[in-house]
Amino acid sequence: MGTNTHGGARPGAGRPPKALRYADTAALVEEKIAAALPDITDTLIAAAKSGDIGSARYLCDRILGRVAALEAPPSDDQRLPYTEADAASAERLHEMSRF
Repeated sequence: MGTNTHGGARPGAGRPPKALRYADTAALVEEKIAAALPDITDTLIAAAKSGDIGSARYLCDRILGRVAALEAPPSDDQRLPYTEADAASAERLHEMSRF
């Protein structure tokens, strides 16, 4: 068989990924952000201490992780507990989905 002379998957063919095209710009921006982080952090902490709930929430979410959202507050949750019948139904559904 001969070689394909119509182009195709040649080494280096195609458009380079954006990550490679903008690597220099991204590195410069990353350096600027890293240099500004101490000031940004101090500003966020000062805002949280002065009562800015958004800043306090942001800082807590970053340190402690975001709280999972509930469908309803626990006091308003009227769903019945998970029963044995629910477990059996879920098991049957799982068995059926294997094939």
